[in-house]
Amino acid sequence: MTKLLQRLSRMTLALFAIILLFIGGMSFQRYLTEHRDTKTAVVGRVIRTDDGEKMVAYTYQGKAYQEVPIANFLKTFGKVGDRVTVYVNNHQPKHIYIKTGATSLLILASILTGWALLICLILGFEYWFIHKLQHLDEAVEEGVV
Repeated sequence: MTKLLQRLSRMTLALFAIILLFIGGMSFQRYLTEHRDTKTAVVGRVIRTDDGEKMVAYTYQGKAYQEVPIANFLKTFGKVGDRVTVYVNNHQPKHIYIKTGATSLLILASILTGWALLICLILGFEYWFIHKLQHLDEAVEEGVV
C-alpha cells in the first residue's frame, strides 16, 4: 500500500510539473507575440467593480474600456482612485500592460517554468537515490559490502 501511495504521489507531482510547464510555455508564447506589438501610453483610473474586483478604466481612441492589466494577478497596479499609466496594445485595445514590453508575461512564464523544472529535478534525484539504495541493499544481502 505504501509503494502505491508513493507512486501516486510521484505521478501527481509529475502531472503537476507538466501542467506548470505547459502554462509557462503558453505564457512565454504570448509574451513573444505581444512584446513587440506597438503600444500607446494612456492614463487611466483604478476602479472597483460591483464584484469587488480592481480594474483600470481608460479611454482609447474615443472608446471607454475597463480591463485588468495582463498577467497582473496580485492587482498591484494601484489603489482605487489612483491615476495610473497603462500601455494599450494598438491592435487589441482590451489588452493593457503596466510596462511597455509585456514583461509581466515573461516573469510569469519564467516562474512557472522554473517551478516545473525544479519539480522534475527533485523527482529525478529521488528516482536516482532510491535506485542507488536498492543496489546498496542488494549488495549487502549478497555480502559484497
